Amino acid sequence: MAVVSATSNGTVENYRKGWLLKRTHFTYRWKLAWFELKDSLLVYGDNEKRLHKAINLVGARMEPLEGNTSFGWTITSGDSSHRIFFLRASTEEEQQQWMEAICEAQLRSGDPGPNACVLQ
Repeated sequence: MAVVSATSNGTVENYRKGWLLKRTHFTYRWKLAWFELKDSLLVYGDNEKRLHKAINLVGARMEPLEGNTSFGWTITSGDSSHRIFFLRASTEEEQQQWMEAICEAQLRSGDPGPNACVLQ
Protein backbone atom coordinates (compact mmCIF):
# COMPACT_ATOMS: atom_id res chain seq x y z
CA MET A 1 0.00 0.00 0.00
CA ALA A 2 1.42 3.38 -1.01
CA VAL A 3 0.34 6.57 0.67
CA VAL A 4 1.00 10.20 -0.21
CA SER A 5 0.20 12.88 2.34
CA ALA A 6 0.93 16.56 2.88
CA THR A 7 2.53 17.72 6.12
CA SER A 8 1.61 20.87 8.02
CA ASN A 9 4.52 22.79 6.47
CA GLY A 10 3.34 21.98 2.93
CA THR A 11 5.94 19.36 2.04
CA VAL A 12 4.79 16.09 0.54
CA GLU A 13 5.58 12.85 2.29
CA ASN A 14 5.43 9.70 0.18
CA TYR A 15 5.65 6.44 2.01
CA ARG A 16 4.74 2.82 1.59
CA LYS A 17 3.93 0.15 4.14
CA GLY A 18 3.17 -3.54 4.20
CA TRP A 19 4.43 -7.06 4.77
CA LEU A 20 7.63 -8.30 3.13
CA LEU A 21 9.91 -11.24 3.70
CA LYS A 22 13.36 -10.39 5.04
CA ARG A 23 16.24 -12.83 5.20
CA THR A 24 17.62 -12.96 8.72
CA HIS A 25 21.19 -11.80 9.21
CA PHE A 26 22.59 -14.86 10.99
CA THR A 27 20.39 -17.88 10.12
CA TYR A 28 19.56 -16.82 6.54
CA ARG A 29 15.92 -17.83 7.01
CA TRP A 30 13.13 -15.80 5.45
CA LYS A 31 10.97 -14.09 8.07
CA LEU A 32 7.80 -12.06 7.57
CA ALA A 33 8.21 -8.46 8.77
CA TRP A 34 6.18 -5.26 8.60
CA PHE A 35 7.92 -2.47 6.66
CA GLU A 36 7.20 1.25 6.44
CA LEU A 37 9.02 3.64 4.14
CA LYS A 38 9.28 7.03 5.82
CA ASP A 39 11.35 9.72 4.19
CA SER A 40 14.81 8.20 3.69
CA LEU A 41 14.35 5.35 6.19
CA LEU A 42 12.91 1.90 5.67
CA VAL A 43 11.74 0.93 9.16
CA TYR A 44 10.67 -2.60 10.02
CA GLY A 45 9.69 -4.90 12.81
CA ASP A 46 7.55 -7.80 13.94
CA ASN A 47 4.28 -5.95 13.31
CA GLU A 48 2.77 -2.50 12.66
CA LYS A 49 3.13 -1.44 16.28
CA ARG A 50 6.65 -2.78 16.88
CA LEU A 51 8.96 -1.10 14.36
CA HIS A 52 12.33 -1.39 16.08
CA LYS A 53 14.87 -1.42 13.23
CA ALA A 54 15.67 0.84 10.28
CA ILE A 55 17.63 0.85 7.04
CA ASN A 56 19.02 4.26 6.12
CA LEU A 57 18.48 4.62 2.38
CA VAL A 58 20.79 7.62 1.88
CA GLY A 59 23.66 6.39 -0.26
CA ALA A 60 22.33 2.80 -0.26
CA ARG A 61 22.43 0.61 -3.36
CA MET A 62 19.42 -1.45 -4.41
CA GLU A 63 19.49 -4.32 -6.91
CA PRO A 64 17.08 -7.08 -7.93
CA LEU A 65 18.28 -10.60 -7.15
CA GLU A 66 19.67 -12.07 -10.36
CA GLY A 67 18.09 -15.21 -11.75
CA ASN A 68 15.52 -15.11 -8.99
CA THR A 69 11.86 -15.84 -9.61
CA SER A 70 10.84 -15.12 -6.03
CA PHE A 71 10.49 -11.31 -6.42
CA GLY A 72 13.55 -10.50 -4.31
CA TRP A 73 16.03 -7.65 -4.16
CA THR A 74 18.89 -6.40 -2.01
CA ILE A 75 19.63 -3.11 -0.32
CA THR A 76 23.29 -2.50 0.53
CA SER A 77 23.62 0.20 3.15
CA GLY A 78 25.61 3.29 2.24
CA ASP A 79 27.26 3.54 5.65
CA SER A 80 30.59 2.03 6.64
CA SER A 81 29.03 -1.37 7.47
CA HIS A 82 27.92 -2.03 3.85
CA ARG A 83 25.43 -4.51 5.29
CA ILE A 84 23.28 -6.25 2.70
CA PHE A 85 19.56 -6.64 3.38
CA PHE A 86 17.68 -9.29 1.40
CA LEU A 87 13.98 -8.57 0.85
CA ARG A 88 11.22 -10.41 -1.00
CA ALA A 89 7.72 -9.40 -2.09
CA SER A 90 4.80 -11.73 -2.80
CA THR A 91 4.34 -10.63 -6.43
CA GLU A 92 6.38 -9.03 -9.19
CA GLU A 93 4.05 -6.00 -9.14
CA GLU A 94 4.56 -5.54 -5.40
CA GLN A 95 8.33 -5.87 -5.82
CA GLN A 96 8.33 -3.18 -8.50
CA GLN A 97 6.17 -0.84 -6.39
CA TRP A 98 8.48 -1.18 -3.39
CA MET A 99 11.62 -0.67 -5.46
CA GLU A 100 10.15 2.42 -7.14
CA ALA A 101 9.07 3.88 -3.80
CA ILE A 102 12.54 3.29 -2.34
CA CYS A 103 14.17 4.95 -5.37
CA GLU A 104 11.88 7.95 -5.03
CA ALA A 105 12.71 8.22 -1.33
CA GLN A 106 16.42 8.16 -2.14
CA LEU A 107 16.06 10.88 -4.75
CA ARG A 108 13.95 13.06 -2.43
CA SER A 109 16.52 12.74 0.35
CA GLY A 110 18.58 15.43 -1.36
CA ASP A 111 21.69 13.26 -1.11
CA PRO A 112 21.09 10.11 -3.17
CA GLY A 113 24.83 9.59 -3.48
CA PRO A 114 26.62 7.81 -6.30
CA ASN A 115 24.38 4.75 -5.91
CA ALA A 116 21.13 6.41 -7.03
CA CYS A 117 19.00 3.62 -8.39
CA VAL A 118 17.79 3.05 -11.91
CA LEU A 119 14.77 0.84 -12.46
CA GLN A 120 13.99 -1.10 -15.61
